[in-house]
Amino acid sequence: MTGPGPCLLCRSTDTAHYMDARDYITGEMFALRQCRQCGFVYVSPVPDDLNKYYPAFYRQYHPIVLWLFRFFQELRTRGWVRKFGTSGRVLEVGCGHGWMLAALRRCGWNAFGVERTAQSASFAGNRLGLRVLVGELTAIKDTAGFDLIILHEVLEHLREPMETLEACARLLRPGGTLIVEVPNLDSWQFQFTREHWEHLLVPRHIGQFTPETMRSALERVQLRMQDISYVSLEYDPHSWLQSTLNKMGFPQNLLLRWLAGGWRGDPERGLPAVWTLQGLAMVVMIALLIVPSFLLAMISWPAHKGSIMEVRAVRPKS
Repeated sequence: MTGPGPCLLCRSTDTAHYMDARDYITGEMFALRQCRQCGFVYVSPVPDDLNKYYPAFYRQYHPIVLWLFRFFQELRTRGWVRKFGTSGRVLEVGCGHGWMLAALRRCGWNAFGVERTAQSASFAGNRLGLRVLVGELTAIKDTAGFDLIILHEVLEHLREPMETLEACARLLRPGGTLIVEVPNLDSWQFQFTREHWEHLLVPRHIGQFTPETMRSALERVQLRMQDISYVSLEYDPHSWLQSTLNKMGFPQNLLLRWLAGGWRGDPERGLPAVWTLQGLAMVVMIALLIVPSFLLAMISWPAHKGSIMEVRAVRPKS
């Protein structure tokens, strides 16, 4: 690691310490800084090698949980199809399993994906038959002219988010749409749970966006923000539940780790099993908190304070 770096959005060096947060996987503490010029919050310094913070068990969910994620992601694509039609060229940056791209392809879209490694692209490419480029956005020609580009839970992971936004703006045709989904630091969840907020996820989530910092970043690449949706049924109720459990003193993100297959416990990682005294106590709290978590999520959406925001921006035609 090096010392504190400049703001990832505006490159200002006028920054200040914002808060400290602990990585729930390694137990290491990380500092977040805030830019005094644009307000952006980000991890600084970022570890030189992030590989150890993405262990093999990271986000390896139970098949039922994966099915639910797939269901919600495909449900989201139906809304996009109603809005944008049933044809066009779509690119998803960091397409992962490729479920959203596959759903758009079934609706008539010409679908392409980008992933950093062949391993991460294998399911979408080999199992779903999607066209997935392994590499960087710079490898795609300017003449690609995409009607829709998707950044779903990607931008917050990037060391250089502006480079990706600039590339997306370049690859959009005039009038094309960029959809960005990121956690919302201006949410009620963060205000209530602070360093215990599930979506901090330091150091994997390098940048923490608010509606205003997202608007500023898009304007810097000549994209016009059209709309923000704060509705996230697949993430928001769960993160209210998980963040509250974190704040109550249970092992950080324990429910998340159980859903990733750790319900049997792992003493070496400080992971209690479901049937231990601590595990059973948390099961009781989950039963008590699950309904309030859904209610808080639904109330936060119309108040524009949901923990996830889906931002839609367009490249002006002239």
